[in-house]
Amino acid sequence: MAQRIQFLEANLDTFTFNETIEQIEMHIRLQKPIHHTGINADKINLMKKTPRFKQIINDASLINPDGMSVVLAAKLCNRAQLERVAGIDIMIRMLELAATKGYRVYFLGTSEPILEKLICRVKQDYPTLTIAGYHHGFFHQDEEDAVVASIRESQADLLFIALPSPQKEFFIDNHMIEMNVPVSIGVGGSFDVIAGEIKRAPKWMQKCSLEWFYRMIQEPKRLAKRYLVGNTIFLGHVLQEKMVQKRDV
Repeated sequence: MAQRIQFLEANLDTFTFNETIEQIEMHIRLQKPIHHTGINADKINLMKKTPRFKQIINDASLINPDGMSVVLAAKLCNRAQLERVAGIDIMIRMLELAATKGYRVYFLGTSEPILEKLICRVKQDYPTLTIAGYHHGFFHQDEEDAVVASIRESQADLLFIALPSPQKEFFIDNHMIEMNVPVSIGVGGSFDVIAGEIKRAPKWMQKCSLEWFYRMIQEPKRLAKRYLVGNTIFLGHVLQEKMVQKRDV
């Protein structure tokens, strides 16, 4: 049976991919708004220095390890066995289920041109999918209420959010109840991948924990600092955790 553990000050659920899908569908049936999120090295680093962000993540109803860095770090520190549950895999599976079960889906995030490509691709791949609505992620603060109203009025069952962190987490925290969407899911760069703007790493690189490297070489200016510096900082947190464990033995 899955349980919630705490690792590097972050709450993590030990659900497998299939169990996570079952949990999402259960919450759609319950029609009570929840936040689903994934944890990776970058988010751990951000949680360490941003108390509000840390609280929002740890309060989420579903929290998966979305990066192999977290899975491997937990193994190194002899914590519970974790399975990586990637946001993009969750999104693709839920789109498949939504197309067959009639779940209403709303997309929020990325640029307007990429969002249009995403919607076109989704319509082609899932012709029976009910798209409740969509909006790009480059809205100003004075437009936020209108975006929230659009989501609420869409009566969506699933809200996929592709805004950067911590913007998407703050958005969900501020508006989850008002939007009244059963499941709000942060999916990072998944919109860009599904739209065909960015290629996902080959399966062998995913299995070898090199997906981050594949992403970095596609967007070096944007991601080099995040991964090279960020991963070094994350490793420091892991080593500190390991030292604490040894001291407490």
